[in-house]
Amino acid sequence: MPESTVEIVDYDPAWPTLFEREAERMRAVVDDHVVSIEHVGSTAVPGLAAKPIVDVCPVIEDADGVRTVSDLLDDAGWPRARERGDAWVEHQRVADSGQEYNVRVRPREVAIERYLLVREYLRAHPDARDEYARIKRGAAETYPDDVERYTLAKSGTVERIRERAREAGYADRIDL
Repeated sequence: MPESTVEIVDYDPAWPTLFEREAERMRAVVDDHVVSIEHVGSTAVPGLAAKPIVDVCPVIEDADGVRTVSDLLDDAGWPRARERGDAWVEHQRVADSGQEYNVRVRPREVAIERYLLVREYLRAHPDARDEYARIKRGAAETYPDDVERYTLAKSGTVERIRERAREAGYADRIDL
């Protein structure tokens, strides 16, 4: 499922339901091996424009479980897309409906730092959410055919949001 075009669309209220369906399907395969299955990324923030790809994060206790969960997902129809050693693995799936899913298998601490701080902060701060949407749309207009450059163009904003979340104590509010 290689991405060739960066498309940002308005928030779709169906995204949480699509996540829940995918997470339920996933729980049947990995439930005994995960701390939780989280909806992450822009589709997890009500009102935020996003690429119409639902991001799912099976959260593992620590890095030792990443490979086990990844193998189970791979065998059950979520093919591997990328991996970096034992620290993290990504899977992708396209449902029969055409809906795309990115699955990011991460240890608890990585999931909190990388995804959940930003998600929780954006959910609670519409001004930051709207600022991020503007940056995303601008990056997509500038780099419509280059996902890596699109991601890099918005990375400074994501890091500032992450830092604001840390300073506001969001890490202490996330209970997995």
